[in-house]
Formats: sequence, C-alpha cells, structure tokens
Amino acid sequence: MKIYPLLVDQAVTEEIGRRITAYRISRQMTQAAMAAEAGVSKRTVERLEAGEPTQLTNFIRCLRSLGRLEALELLLPELPPSPIAELERQGLPRQRVRSVGKKPARKKAWNWGDQK
Repeated sequence: MKIYPLLVDQAVTEEIGRRITAYRISRQMTQAAMAAEAGVSKRTVERLEAGEPTQLTNFIRCLRSLGRLEALELLLPELPPSPIAELERQGLPRQRVRSVGKKPARKKAWNWGDQK
C-alpha cells in the first residue's frame, strides 16, 4: 500500500509495521533477534510491526538494527539556509529592494504657495 496524505494515522502506522516486518524477514531475523540487536523488548517489536503505538526512540533503534536508519534523512531532509541567514553568516548587511518604476519620495513636503 502506498502511503499518501488521505490515509488515517492508524492505516499509516499499520503500513509502516508491515514494511518493518518485510525488512526484518528479508534480513532473516526473528523478532527476538531484532529486539536483542535493537536493545528493545520482543513485545516492542511485536507492537511496532502490528502498527501499535511505541516510543520514537524504540522505532529509531529498530530502524538501526535493520540498517535503515539513513531512511530518516529522506523523510526529513535538512533545509538549506535562507538567503537572509546566508547573508548574516557572511557578515553582509541586508539590502532593501526598490520596486521598479517607483519614484523616490520628495525630501520636502509641498505646500500651497510653493509653486514659484
């Protein structure tokens, strides 16, 4: 099943559990072996594979035991710095951009009787 935005949370966690099960089996690991390698209980692995709630740290440990921890980098890649942050990092001042075709403001306000 493809994970897409309209799926309810329970369906997403169940699909993640199915995928973790598939990776574990492809590595020819039992739930007990995976639990021992990840440093979690066998019950935690069972709950994770069933799509039940578990702690994020346990999920990370299980991904590490499956050799899939780097997949989190694809999930949430680091954002590049904003242009303003890059200027600040380089020690350059921010520059204001003037709209094209906009006339500069008058230095002195016009008053009645000033037309000479």
